[in-house]
Amino acid sequence: MKNADPAGRTWCHTMTLLGLDSVVKTPRTRSYPGPARTEYGADAYPRCAVKVIERQGPSGATVAWSDPTACCYGEQLWRRCVARKSGRCALSGQAIARGEAVYRPRFVQPAPRNIEAMILASVMEAIPLAEQA
Repeated sequence: MKNADPAGRTWCHTMTLLGLDSVVKTPRTRSYPGPARTEYGADAYPRCAVKVIERQGPSGATVAWSDPTACCYGEQLWRRCVARKSGRCALSGQAIARGEAVYRPRFVQPAPRNIEAMILASVMEAIPLAEQA
């Protein structure tokens, strides 16, 4: 049986031993795995630097994503899919309706912090495919 004492309790105990006068509370754990996700609304994209490095075939692309408040991915793989909810295109700023064709970061473990971001397929597909060697 694994030890049920999470790192949070160990930290709490250590801080108490260091003599803090205030009560130290154990940090809350999230109900989902992975880092906190950033919601990308209409006002979030001006702070992000998004560049399509290369398109790989009709359903994939490599994107450089930099958000000074959340994450930075130099070469992130994105794939074509259908939008599960409405949102905003990270490249053009256009509205995205649920059900539209979009590109999103590929899901890996742990989930990327920009997993909710989307680029309209029409915007992405206006960028030429990489030349085949």
